[in-house]
Amino acid sequence: MLQDEYFVIERDNNDNYPLFSWDESRGKYGLGKPVEFEEPVKLRLGEPISPNFEWVDYHSNPTGPIVSKSIADVLASLDPFGIQLVPANVRNPKDPLSELKEYIFIHVWNRISCLDTENSEIEYSRSGNTIFGIDKLVIKEDVLCLLELRKRQIFELSENTGVLLVHQTVKDAILSVNPNGVRFFKATEWNSDSSFE
Repeated sequence: MLQDEYFVIERDNNDNYPLFSWDESRGKYGLGKPVEFEEPVKLRLGEPISPNFEWVDYHSNPTGPIVSKSIADVLASLDPFGIQLVPANVRNPKDPLSELKEYIFIHVWNRISCLDTENSEIEYSRSGNTIFGIDKLVIKEDVLCLLELRKRQIFELSENTGVLLVHQTVKDAILSVNPNGVRFFKATEWNSDSSFE
């Protein structure tokens, strides 16, 4: 089954692995289209900042993943469609004299409408227009089968852009560099509460 080849990628649920926040307007990022950039994006450690925080290989913010150069390099070697590897400078707002840390922001603009709403278990808003949560994720394999692998290796669900799916080939490439801070859930086993486990 094609669905078995997909994973939801998330940051480890560890308070010492901080979320990142934008240190500038996120502007054009998160709109589902490629962007032009010349300078690194500016990010900062997000609150609350643990006194024992660690810089790891995989962090995230509401707009997408922020990764170390080692992860970015293996992603670049795969050349997946629909992402841009954008340099990012991250500062620690609690230590103004500390050096900026260099990371790579993964701008995922590839969005695929493939959520099987009939077979998934979905919590909607009262209006029925917004997805609040997914208790069971089923993707439409017939939609993905129409796309070559490169065009479906990394994508957000169009129906809920908070869900980032990666193909087994991407998972294997990332794990090949022994990263810390990242975890993968089989799409068939993931739900909206998995982040908190």
